[in-house]
Amino acid sequence: MSSKKQYLSILDKGLIINGEIETDGEVIVRGKVKGTIKAETLVIADTGIVDADCTADAVVIGGEYNGNLTVNGIMKILSTGKCSGKVLCQDMVVENGSTLNASVDCSLGSDTN
Repeated sequence: MSSKKQYLSILDKGLIINGEIETDGEVIVRGKVKGTIKAETLVIADTGIVDADCTADAVVIGGEYNGNLTVNGIMKILSTGKCSGKVLCQDMVVENGSTLNASVDCSLGSDTN
């Protein structure tokens, strides 16, 4: 049994947050967030709108994202997702039908020392 707790925060549809979010767990955005987000995993649902600077280990975009995004692992843009701004990630998956209008650098963690 692992002693690591898995935290889950759901920012539901209709909720608007202006400010800073920081968690060691997963954040699911179904509403609107403007500000900064630091999380282990960020999931933007199809109803979610995020206009923020974000840092996460994994990101899934099914709604709208705009801002500076740093992903230490895999970033995935679903067919319903829209991403704009500046993206720095290790790996990226872009589904057919999604919109990607960002400066993208997928070299994070690619040092082979």
